[in-house]
Amino acid sequence: MSQYDFIYDDASSIKVPFYTELRSMFNKRFYAFSSMESMELFEKSQNKMDKPSSIQRLDNSQYIGIPLFECRMKKDASYIFNKKRNNLIIYKYIVLPNDENDTQRKHLMSVFLENKEYEFVCNNEEHKISIYKVVYSEVNNKSGMLSMATARTYTLKFRNDPIVMTFLTYDDYVQVEGSLFPNSKWIYNDNLGDVKIDDFFMEDNFKLMLEDKSIVCEFDNKDRSNKWVRHTLDEYMGLLKIADNTNPPAFPSNEKVQYHDNSLLSEFSEKAICMTFVLIARQKYRLRAMRVTGQNNGYSMTPTIINGTIVLVPHVI
Repeated sequence: MSQYDFIYDDASSIKVPFYTELRSMFNKRFYAFSSMESMELFEKSQNKMDKPSSIQRLDNSQYIGIPLFECRMKKDASYIFNKKRNNLIIYKYIVLPNDENDTQRKHLMSVFLENKEYEFVCNNEEHKISIYKVVYSEVNNKSGMLSMATARTYTLKFRNDPIVMTFLTYDDYVQVEGSLFPNSKWIYNDNLGDVKIDDFFMEDNFKLMLEDKSIVCEFDNKDRSNKWVRHTLDEYMGLLKIADNTNPPAFPSNEKVQYHDNSLLSEFSEKAICMTFVLIARQKYRLRAMRVTGQNNGYSMTPTIINGTIVLVPHVI
């Protein structure tokens, strides 16, 4: 058993699966969902949420087949001119009644869309809903050129306060600082000494340790689809588990909603999801850069098992 164990069992944790579609070089997106069922429905509909049967309504009034969050590369100067500095933008999906005369719609629009940057996604006439996505966080990153110990720092900007994630060069964890996560860290593979975070090892497990040493989140990608071919177009990226009675609670405890709840998760859980996007995106884009660099020099990187460890080995092409 690991010395860093998740503080609650599977039955008492929120499970958030992640999925990616990389069909376009200029349209890379990652998604987080409320359940595996929701993710599979979205994948089956090929992201066409306006089509019949693309969305289902549960008994608790929640809709599935709609992502909770979406993360994509930000189309700014860092995206165009610097392949190693991919800034990100994270959207939160909002579901509203599509009847313009619905008083509930007007109220929900004032709560979730007013004074925020958002995009209209589509209407679903089958369920009489409108789907929007609002900018939830912008993620900027920079290399640690002035520090031998720091590989790269990601700053997640929110409407209230930021979170800073510092990827270290020689340690098996990521430092985290934020008002909800003071002096915290994401631990790789239980911080084993033989698993260095560099370009030649594949990270399979991440645990979020708070300042009091409790483990409140765990992201595991060991069962991801096409794990040996990490650049495939459509992939299940892994599962995030969040303790459902952390402080603050992962779910609001005093709400009984009759309509789709756009505030299903607490701020703590939503920000944990955003940090998981950074963990996924950093590894995904870094490996892509390795393939491009290798191919430009006459070789590609091939996953190979050496002494029980998966490494990327240069292969002449």
